[in-house]
Formats: sequence, C-alpha cells, structure tokens
Amino acid sequence: MSDTSISTLKNHLPEMVHLAEQGEDIQITRHGKPVAVLVSLERYQQAFAARKGVFHAWQRWRKLHPEAEGFNDAEQAAMYERTREPYADKANSWD
Repeated sequence: MSDTSISTLKNHLPEMVHLAEQGEDIQITRHGKPVAVLVSLERYQQAFAARKGVFHAWQRWRKLHPEAEGFNDAEQAAMYERTREPYADKANSWD
C-alpha cells in the first residue's frame, strides 16, 4: 500500500485511480495521518458486498460445519446485537 497526501491526490487523481485499478491500494493522509484508502471497485465489492461481512461468513461456515464447537443460535444472536449497536450509525458493520 502506498501513501499519498490529499493535495497530491488532488493533483494526480487520474494516475492514482489508474494505480488503484491495477490493484494497488492508496492510503490517503492528511497532515501525515491516514484518513482514507483508495481501492479498486473490485476490491471494494469484495470487502463490502451485501452479506459478505465477517458475521455472515461466520454464519455460512457454521452451517457447513455443524459439528464444530462454539456458540449456539441464542448466543450468536446476542453477540450480533451486542457488537452491532455501537456501530449502528457507521458504514461498517457486521452486515
């Protein structure tokens, strides 16, 4: 992942978008601190596509491996609600 400042990004946006399209993640900084990441549409969709979050991946795994030890359905539902609430107003969530 390469770093670039907002001002550099502003002045070189076409080149940065091209790099992202080629698979390079660009970390955007403001006053030297990371604030965002520019990624290709493909990587974005992989990371944030509907029902592809960590929680849903875990649910799918549990269905494939019912013999595995772990949380029962009630415990899973309680964990989902407990961890989801602090992030309800955020773009990233378990969903």
